[in-house]
Amino acid sequence: MGLEHLNGAFLLHLLNEQSEHNTLTDVYLLDSMDRWWANCLRNQEERQVIREAITKVRSGQMTLTRDEYEAALKRRKETGILGIATEGSEESVTAIES
Repeated sequence: MGLEHLNGAFLLHLLNEQSEHNTLTDVYLLDSMDRWWANCLRNQEERQVIREAITKVRSGQMTLTRDEYEAALKRRKETGILGIATEGSEESVTAIES
């Protein structure tokens, strides 16, 4: 079994640190995450989830909290679907099957 399934979770972790805690915000890290790493995910649907979350965080439309990050990982473990539901929102950024 490969480790591909860890990539999306790692990128969400970075996004949480950047949006909620304002850390890991070096311009080179942001650029490489947004333009390269987020586009390297093999799973097309997961890639779309991550891209949408990045776009919303970067535009200030959303803050990815630690609770939301952990809920997304729990949901994926229990159902095989990764989705990001934001606090106070009835809809998720998107949900995907892994």
